[in-house]
Amino acid sequence: EEDSWIGWHNDSGFLTALAGDMYLEHDTGKPLLDGSPDPAAGLYVTTRRRNNGMVQKVSIPGDCMAIQIGECLQITSGGTVVATPHCVRGSTTAPNVARVSMACFVDAEPSFPLSVPRGGTSREEVLEASVPNKHVPPLEGRWTEDGMKFGDFLHKTFSLLYNQ
Repeated sequence: EEDSWIGWHNDSGFLTALAGDMYLEHDTGKPLLDGSPDPAAGLYVTTRRRNNGMVQKVSIPGDCMAIQIGECLQITSGGTVVATPHCVRGSTTAPNVARVSMACFVDAEPSFPLSVPRGGTSREEVLEASVPNKHVPPLEGRWTEDGMKFGDFLHKTFSLLYNQ
Protein backbone atom coordinates (compact mmCIF):
# COMPACT_ATOMS: atom_id res chain seq x y z
CA GLU A 1 0.00 0.00 0.00
CA GLU A 2 1.23 3.46 -0.91
CA ASP A 3 0.87 4.88 2.62
CA SER A 4 0.98 1.78 4.78
CA TRP A 5 2.54 3.27 7.93
CA ILE A 6 1.00 6.75 8.10
CA GLY A 7 -1.69 7.80 5.61
CA TRP A 8 -1.61 10.90 3.43
CA HIS A 9 -2.34 14.11 5.34
CA ASN A 10 -1.26 17.70 5.92
CA ASP A 11 -0.10 18.68 9.37
CA SER A 12 -2.78 20.88 10.90
CA GLY A 13 -0.66 23.12 13.10
CA PHE A 14 1.95 25.75 12.33
CA LEU A 15 5.20 23.80 11.98
CA THR A 16 6.48 20.26 12.39
CA ALA A 17 10.16 19.63 13.12
CA LEU A 18 11.34 16.15 12.08
CA ALA A 19 14.56 14.36 12.95
CA GLY A 20 15.92 11.63 10.70
CA ASP A 21 14.35 8.16 10.97
CA MET A 22 15.74 5.26 12.91
CA TYR A 23 14.88 1.70 11.91
CA LEU A 24 14.72 -1.22 14.35
CA GLU A 25 14.20 -4.94 14.25
CA HIS A 26 10.51 -5.17 15.20
CA ASP A 27 10.84 -8.18 17.52
CA THR A 28 14.02 -7.21 19.39
CA GLY A 29 14.20 -3.41 19.14
CA LYS A 30 17.79 -3.72 17.93
CA PRO A 31 18.76 -0.72 15.78
CA LEU A 32 19.53 -1.29 12.11
CA LEU A 33 22.60 0.90 11.88
CA ASP A 34 22.62 1.07 8.08
CA GLY A 35 19.15 2.63 7.97
CA SER A 36 16.12 1.05 6.41
CA PRO A 37 16.68 -2.31 4.71
CA ASP A 38 14.06 -1.19 2.19
CA PRO A 39 15.10 1.98 0.33
CA ALA A 40 11.48 2.60 -0.68
CA ALA A 41 10.28 2.85 2.95
CA GLY A 42 10.02 6.26 4.61
CA LEU A 43 8.61 9.76 4.25
CA TYR A 44 7.01 10.87 0.97
CA VAL A 45 5.72 14.33 0.03
CA THR A 46 3.69 15.81 -2.80
CA THR A 47 5.77 18.41 -4.61
CA ARG A 48 4.49 21.89 -5.43
CA ARG A 49 2.30 22.72 -8.42
CA ARG A 50 5.24 23.84 -10.57
CA ASN A 51 6.52 20.26 -10.27
CA ASN A 52 3.13 18.82 -11.25
CA GLY A 53 2.35 17.47 -7.79
CA MET A 54 4.71 14.52 -8.11
CA VAL A 55 5.24 12.16 -5.17
CA GLN A 56 8.84 12.27 -3.96
CA LYS A 57 10.72 10.40 -1.23
CA VAL A 58 12.42 12.56 1.39
CA SER A 59 15.47 11.37 3.29
CA ILE A 60 16.50 13.36 6.36
CA PRO A 61 20.13 12.76 7.38
CA GLY A 62 20.61 11.64 10.97
CA ASP A 63 22.39 14.87 11.93
CA CYS A 64 19.75 17.14 10.42
CA MET A 65 16.22 18.31 11.11
CA ALA A 66 13.53 19.03 8.52
CA ILE A 67 10.70 21.53 8.96
CA GLN A 68 7.27 20.97 7.44
CA ILE A 69 4.70 23.72 7.07
CA GLY A 70 1.25 23.10 8.56
CA GLU A 71 -2.16 24.40 7.55
CA CYS A 72 -2.34 26.98 10.37
CA LEU A 73 0.72 28.70 8.95
CA GLN A 74 -0.67 28.45 5.42
CA ILE A 75 -3.83 30.23 6.56
CA THR A 76 -2.21 32.87 8.80
CA SER A 77 0.48 33.65 6.18
CA GLY A 78 -2.20 34.22 3.55
CA GLY A 79 -0.90 31.29 1.50
CA THR A 80 2.65 32.65 1.31
CA VAL A 81 3.87 29.34 2.73
CA VAL A 82 1.93 26.16 2.03
CA ALA A 83 1.26 22.92 3.92
CA THR A 84 2.92 19.82 2.50
CA PRO A 85 0.86 16.67 1.86
CA HIS A 86 2.87 13.69 3.09
CA CYS A 87 2.69 10.03 4.10
CA VAL A 88 5.00 7.31 5.38
CA ARG A 89 5.42 4.11 3.42
CA GLY A 90 6.29 0.92 5.21
CA SER A 91 8.74 -1.69 4.07
CA THR A 92 7.53 -4.18 1.47
CA THR A 93 10.76 -6.19 1.42
CA ALA A 94 11.55 -6.37 5.17
CA PRO A 95 8.30 -7.00 7.09
CA ASN A 96 9.86 -7.13 10.59
CA VAL A 97 11.18 -3.58 10.55
CA ALA A 98 9.91 -0.78 12.80
CA ARG A 99 10.44 2.93 12.11
CA VAL A 100 11.08 5.42 14.91
CA SER A 101 10.69 9.10 14.12
CA MET A 102 10.94 12.14 16.37
CA ALA A 103 8.48 14.91 15.53
CA CYS A 104 7.82 18.17 17.37
CA PHE A 105 4.50 19.80 16.46
CA VAL A 106 3.97 23.54 16.93
CA ASP A 107 0.21 24.00 17.24
CA ALA A 108 -2.21 26.64 18.50
CA GLU A 109 -4.59 26.57 21.43
CA PRO A 110 -8.11 25.38 20.49
CA SER A 111 -9.61 28.89 20.68
CA PHE A 112 -7.03 30.41 18.28
CA PRO A 113 -8.82 32.03 15.29
CA LEU A 114 -7.53 30.87 11.91
CA SER A 115 -7.65 34.10 9.92
CA VAL A 116 -5.93 35.44 6.84
CA PRO A 117 -3.74 38.52 7.37
CA ARG A 118 -5.60 41.79 7.18
CA GLY A 119 -5.02 43.94 4.14
CA GLY A 120 -4.99 42.20 0.84
CA THR A 121 -5.06 38.41 1.16
CA SER A 122 -8.33 36.59 0.73
CA ARG A 123 -9.56 33.19 1.90
CA GLU A 124 -9.76 32.16 -1.77
CA GLU A 125 -6.05 32.95 -2.29
CA VAL A 126 -5.14 30.76 0.69
CA LEU A 127 -7.26 27.91 -0.67
CA GLU A 128 -5.82 28.30 -4.18
CA ALA A 129 -2.27 28.04 -2.80
CA SER A 130 -2.91 24.49 -1.48
CA VAL A 131 -1.00 21.56 -2.93
CA PRO A 132 -3.59 19.15 -4.33
CA ASN A 133 -3.45 15.51 -3.26
CA LYS A 134 -6.33 13.11 -3.95
CA HIS A 135 -5.92 11.48 -0.52
CA VAL A 136 -6.10 14.69 1.56
CA PRO A 137 -9.51 16.36 1.99
CA PRO A 138 -9.35 19.87 0.48
CA LEU A 139 -8.72 22.71 2.93
CA GLU A 140 -11.87 24.42 1.61
CA GLY A 141 -14.08 21.73 3.18
CA ARG A 142 -12.34 21.88 6.57
CA TRP A 143 -11.49 25.57 7.06
CA THR A 144 -15.04 26.66 6.38
CA GLU A 145 -14.75 30.34 7.33
CA ASP A 146 -12.12 32.96 8.01
CA GLY A 147 -11.70 33.20 11.80
CA MET A 148 -12.71 29.56 12.43
CA LYS A 149 -11.29 28.36 15.76
CA PHE A 150 -8.33 25.94 15.57
CA GLY A 151 -10.16 23.36 17.73
CA ASP A 152 -13.16 23.36 15.37
CA PHE A 153 -10.83 23.06 12.39
CA LEU A 154 -9.07 20.06 13.98
CA HIS A 155 -12.38 18.37 14.76
CA LYS A 156 -13.58 18.79 11.18
CA THR A 157 -10.23 17.65 9.77
CA PHE A 158 -10.02 14.53 11.95
CA SER A 159 -13.64 13.67 11.21
CA LEU A 160 -12.98 13.73 7.47
CA LEU A 161 -9.67 11.85 7.70
CA TYR A 162 -10.59 9.15 10.21
CA ASN A 163 -14.38 8.69 10.20
CA GLN A 164 -14.77 7.71 6.56
